[in-house]
Amino acid sequence: MKLNHARVILTMLLGCFMLVGQRASASRWTAVASTCAIGVDQVGDAGIYAITGGSAITFSDSNTGEIKTRCNVTNPLDSGVPTWNTLTVGYQDPDGSSPSLTYQVTVTLYRVGKSTGNYSTVAIFDSGSFADKVATSHSVTFSHTFDFTNYAYWVTLDLVRNDSTKNPSVWFVGLN
Repeated sequence: MKLNHARVILTMLLGCFMLVGQRASASRWTAVASTCAIGVDQVGDAGIYAITGGSAITFSDSNTGEIKTRCNVTNPLDSGVPTWNTLTVGYQDPDGSSPSLTYQVTVTLYRVGKSTGNYSTVAIFDSGSFADKVATSHSVTFSHTFDFTNYAYWVTLDLVRNDSTKNPSVWFVGLN
């Protein structure tokens, strides 16, 4: 009888740990780049970008210029505030940290006051800060207390291509 009681307690404890682990993992937010809205400034140039592999945004053909997208950031917690401090981006910058900036991927996290409309930058990721020239993901850390009651949040994914020799791309962004 005591052995069954111990098993019940152990099972309950394991269940609680699993719930805590699931709750912690629920505090992440991610978006596939292709689900983000192409910016208003791109509407006239719909042919400038392409979606590859179902997730990545890149330049189509030999197009050059800038592609801007916007992704809405929502609070994945039913209640409470996420304690995010890391912005992670999956991307490819063919010239890495080259000072020429022929290719670049920039991701910026913003917030806007719901009652004022005033917005500010929370964090910036710049692919030029990393030497990688191949497909990769990198993170930047930041300090911010999220407040979904008084602010709305979004990220912009910006790609720059100044010549058509190579092609930058971005396929995901995440907060954790």
